[in-house]
Amino acid sequence: MVALLVQWRPALASTVDINKSSPLHFAASDGDCSIIEALLAHSPPNTAYLQDSDGISALHAAALMGHVAAVRLLLRLYPACADIRDNQGRSFLHAAAMKGHSSVVSYTIKNKMLEHLLNTQDREGNTPLHLAAVAGEHKAISKLLECKKVHSHIMNNAGLTPADHLQDSTGFYSMVRLAVKFYVSGAQFRPERQDHVEKWKGQDLMKWRETTSKNLAIVSTLVATVAFSAAFNVPGSYGPDGKANLRGDRLYNAFLILDTIAVTTSAAATILLIYGRASRSHRSWVGFMVSMHFLWLALNSMMLGFFMAIASVMSDKQPMKIVLSQLMYAGLYIMMTVLANLAMPGSLGGVVQFLVGSRSEPRRRSKRRISRQFPFVIFYAFNVVAFIIVNTIVLVSVNVSGRVPR
Repeated sequence: MVALLVQWRPALASTVDINKSSPLHFAASDGDCSIIEALLAHSPPNTAYLQDSDGISALHAAALMGHVAAVRLLLRLYPACADIRDNQGRSFLHAAAMKGHSSVVSYTIKNKMLEHLLNTQDREGNTPLHLAAVAGEHKAISKLLECKKVHSHIMNNAGLTPADHLQDSTGFYSMVRLAVKFYVSGAQFRPERQDHVEKWKGQDLMKWRETTSKNLAIVSTLVATVAFSAAFNVPGSYGPDGKANLRGDRLYNAFLILDTIAVTTSAAATILLIYGRASRSHRSWVGFMVSMHFLWLALNSMMLGFFMAIASVMSDKQPMKIVLSQLMYAGLYIMMTVLANLAMPGSLGGVVQFLVGSRSEPRRRSKRRISRQFPFVIFYAFNVVAFIIVNTIVLVSVNVSGRVPR
């Protein structure tokens, strides 16, 4: 229908509404390549270059919505439209980076004809990397930082590099991920007196910690209650003499050890969380993170203790024991993998590199700046690595315990 209308009256393709939006703007915004082709096939050559009241072209509209196929089509038919700037002096790559559309960013990086756009600055001096950093778009930032032709040290009109926009992050986890990414890529902060650097105030961390501590304290109390009651409802029950029937069994002894660990660590986590809420000091952050590790250890110990209790009352030759072992291992593996991926602020290699540091003076200055302005980044990264190590040990223990006969 669109092709018939444009063939009948080609001027319709260049007709604009009150906002100066043409039919091509709407088609590009929807990412409908068939309509885009129909419009451009029967319209005047200037149709692809029309801009709305904000200076947005059809290419900008496609990039803003992340329609990489539409972007590719428009650039193939009209390559010169890549140089169109909106009223703020931004290219389509600025628009894509600002919205975090990594597919459009990746396409631009791979196209040698578009290399000149990678470090183009808008009217405020912002490059695409600046805008991606302001928006906290991790995928777009990763694509840009991985490209060696992107300069991460360019300062905008306010004298800020892309790394300086870390202070604009509104979330703790977003800030941590960006800090690690910028450090690993070698990005630099602007030259500034260190006594003028202010600590990050992106969100009310104390309020968030108090709310989280309250919820974690409830969980740790429940774990302690369950683990404590399990000690008086041991597998195999008791004999006439009041002694456990399975005493001396290795799996039963493992159950007692794991249950004891669960009670101890959950009680310790509860105490630390209550103390942290009462003290409300910056030092209590250490206790908060330690309590999270204790709680996770208590949960793992409780799950392993459950498996040991089941295995201790089953024969080694029973297929069900093997099935339970594999289910336990698979469940823990999936859960720990998901949690590790969600908590990891980047690749494991990048986090380790961030913690170990570098001998190069620019990176050492960058890390000192991060430690002053964002003091929780290093501590958080260390805790994530410790979390992975502990989980790996737990997975190996489950796998081994499922194969060892009594």
